[in-house]
Amino acid sequence: MTESRHWLHSVSAGAILVASAVMIPSAAYAQATSAQNEASDTSSDGLGEIIVTANRRAENQQRVPIVVSTFQAETLTKLSIASTSDLPQLTPGLSFTRTLVAANPTLRGVGTLTSGYTAEVPVATYIDGLYLPNPAAAAFAFNNIERIEVLKGPQGTLYGRNTTGGLIHVITKEPDLLTTSIDASATYERFDTVRLNFYGSTPLGDTLAANVAVSYTKQSDGWGYNQFLGEDVMKYKDFGVQGKLLWEPTSDTRISLRGFYDRVVSDQGNFASILPGSIGNDGTPYLGEYQVSSRRQLYVKQRMYTISLKAEHDFGGATFTSITGYIDSKSPSYNTQGGVAGNPVGGQSAINVDLFGRAKTFSQEIQLASNATDSKLQWITGLFFYDDDTTIQANIYGTCVGTVCAGATPVQIIGNPKTQSTAAFGEGTYSFTPSTRLTLGLRYTRDKKTLLDGSLGPLAGRPNSIPAFPPSVPSHPSLGDIDTSVIANKLTWKIVLAQDFGPNIHSYASFNRGFKSGGYNPISFSNPPSRPEELDAYEIGIKSELFDRKLRLNIAGFYYDYKDIQLRTTAPPAPAGGSILYNAAKARVKGVDVDFVFSPVRNLTINGGAEYLDAKYKSFPGGTCTTPRVPDATMGILGGVSSTPCDLAGARLPSAPKFSYTLGVTYAVPTDIGEFEFNANDGYKSKYYWDPDNRISQKSYHLVNASLTWTHPNERYSLQGFVKNLTGTYYYAVAVGGSGGNDVHVPGAPRTYGVTARYRF
Repeated sequence: MTESRHWLHSVSAGAILVASAVMIPSAAYAQATSAQNEASDTSSDGLGEIIVTANRRAENQQRVPIVVSTFQAETLTKLSIASTSDLPQLTPGLSFTRTLVAANPTLRGVGTLTSGYTAEVPVATYIDGLYLPNPAAAAFAFNNIERIEVLKGPQGTLYGRNTTGGLIHVITKEPDLLTTSIDASATYERFDTVRLNFYGSTPLGDTLAANVAVSYTKQSDGWGYNQFLGEDVMKYKDFGVQGKLLWEPTSDTRISLRGFYDRVVSDQGNFASILPGSIGNDGTPYLGEYQVSSRRQLYVKQRMYTISLKAEHDFGGATFTSITGYIDSKSPSYNTQGGVAGNPVGGQSAINVDLFGRAKTFSQEIQLASNATDSKLQWITGLFFYDDDTTIQANIYGTCVGTVCAGATPVQIIGNPKTQSTAAFGEGTYSFTPSTRLTLGLRYTRDKKTLLDGSLGPLAGRPNSIPAFPPSVPSHPSLGDIDTSVIANKLTWKIVLAQDFGPNIHSYASFNRGFKSGGYNPISFSNPPSRPEELDAYEIGIKSELFDRKLRLNIAGFYYDYKDIQLRTTAPPAPAGGSILYNAAKARVKGVDVDFVFSPVRNLTINGGAEYLDAKYKSFPGGTCTTPRVPDATMGILGGVSSTPCDLAGARLPSAPKFSYTLGVTYAVPTDIGEFEFNANDGYKSKYYWDPDNRISQKSYHLVNASLTWTHPNERYSLQGFVKNLTGTYYYAVAVGGSGGNDVHVPGAPRTYGVTARYRF
């Protein structure tokens, strides 16, 4: 997300305020919340002060030398931001690649195209301090948000679970010990979509309170069409519920138990189609916007539940925090890899890949953080343990019509990758003078990855499946060709020097190291594990408030040295239906972030941010270049893609637009019949590439969202009309060169519009 603080500070629309990372002691949280409520009232005297807890203590946001941004709940609602995958609309430098139900974030060019349960991603996602280990669990909707925080750059000390790129942290509302409240809304929008949300909180006694949040979405009409079957596609259904139980037996102790369940059924990331200008290997051309061709209806289901226990106790000089969490998620999906209907003819068959993934994850973190705000030294230390057990089953087969089959030989592959991680960390900030501060942080991580119990065998019900192995032959004949267990030990750090130049101008310089352990391609027993990747980040920034605090302007420049970048490709020489996991050599990433909020008069706020990004491979001798095949009837070539080894030094990193910006306006008009508030936001990204060889690109585009909200004078009732993707831009949620031998893409959502009625007390 855009540098240190996302600057969009709104008037009565609800501010977008910078706030902390995770696990804030309750006293600091209460102090910050109170201050933020006061700060959100921007007066004609200038922008209100924003209090943050980025270092887990209440501070003025402008004096915090950390790359962290927070979006408050009301702002997300009024800008129609409904899930984590919508956040790029507000954030220069942030992109999401959507495949199946996975949402793979990329920050400043650091990310991955890997989907599902096959690998952790370098931009981590947390919910209420609980790490979500795979992208399939990270693309969830929400209706009980307190705020969302995005940290740009490696988080090598206070966070260390594979965060070379940054992290997204979703913080949900806490139960209220004093009052009962309800927030309910109903939405109807284009494509016969119904959204119902309910949130309720109530005290259960002097020291006990509970809340519950329920979210339901059903999109009955698809915004795509399967020409082969003559049916609508690209539909979506989601049901989620979360509950919290809060117990405060004393003023110094706070214990919360949280449960979360979410179930998604969708095909919006399954149906790929041929790219414009390309021809499929069966002769299929580009079919048109939101048009696909498949012999069967594809879909993916995602079921996830989590339970976590957070306990805090204030010992006076320090606060102890413990977070215990368990996640169980599973996802069956039916997919095709080539974007064509497929024929039972050699060279023209679709590659079908049906996947089942399940992950069971346990984590435990403990922290001890200082409380004394008047001390020159502020510190935090802790331990982290993480255990993940994942099972992935892939059924791979070609096209069969009756008993006539062609393409990939049917096979079933089952992999069982496991991860165990332990880490110890500490960070301290020392104030040499009231205006000069030095922060030092260290984290030592030990990651152990294993790939065990793998099997390869025939696929039942397919007439041309591989034969079963004789009893004397192991079902994983290639498992011994690679190391089945690897260990990575790494020391990462943070160094930050901050200097204040008066009350309204603050600067900092930082050096951070991030680390992402290597891993396995769990359904390929001959693909060696990838090496760990490492990122060194250098950054300088200045934060200012000008013109009697009517303008808040923040600027940061950064440089990354990125080594052993982990990549995955489905292009040949990857096997049919499979992929290859490997490491690129080196890259360098440099750029500038600029963020501002301007409130010239009461009830008007203009906010925005921009990022210039130059992200290129410095060394990449083992790359893969794909090339469209020229149709030749005499050779039986109808289209498709071939690949060759190549050197990709100088190529741009995928999903890294050179320029991106967001520009928003909020204008509120109070009247005797209530307040009318207009919100609009334009998110722009320049041209960028989808693959390392820079052949498949996304042209530059704008996404414009707008809403008009009326709120009753008693503030209990409101009515909102909204539109997303106002200009009807056709853009790609993901595009891949050489997938199943073809160039394919999955489109992003078209223009949608609707109305929301809301009741609160």
